[in-house]
Amino acid sequence: MTFWNIFDRAERLAALLALVAVVLSVLVAGIGRSLGWPVAAAPQYAQLSLIWACMLGADIAARQGQHIRVGAIFDMLPRPVRAALTALSLALILPFLGFVAWHGWFLATNNWERELGASGLSYGLVTLALPVGAVLLILSFTRRLCAEGLAGLFDHLANEDAPSDGPSEHAAKEEIL
Repeated sequence: MTFWNIFDRAERLAALLALVAVVLSVLVAGIGRSLGWPVAAAPQYAQLSLIWACMLGADIAARQGQHIRVGAIFDMLPRPVRAALTALSLALILPFLGFVAWHGWFLATNNWERELGASGLSYGLVTLALPVGAVLLILSFTRRLCAEGLAGLFDHLANEDAPSDGPSEHAAKEEIL
């Protein structure tokens, strides 16, 4: 098992645990309120868990090429134009994620002393999800770029231009929707 397989499994587990924590926090808050014993920290735990679930989930989706895309015009373009647009997109996305990571780090460190409501936790844990998520997205896009090349990064038709025996996996997924 390679480092990236272990890394990917750990990230999926962390995202799943964060999602379970959101559900449990909201459930505890709801049950506590209905019984007349409100849990003051439950909304803060839900907020913390939700932001981490969102950032980890966004990275997992990016790594698998599953982000929402509108390809009506993009898909009609010739392959070299699609590759150029992919390069332009990547040239905009990576510096933006670097910017978010850089400034998000300062946001997290500046909020470290701030308390997250009644939970007693640091608000820096909430804001730390932003730079960590941005760095994870940079890693995922870079990994996909190395594995699939520029043509396959955002272009689900890149592999369909080559002769094949049947419909692609992406086409099958889109037909289901």
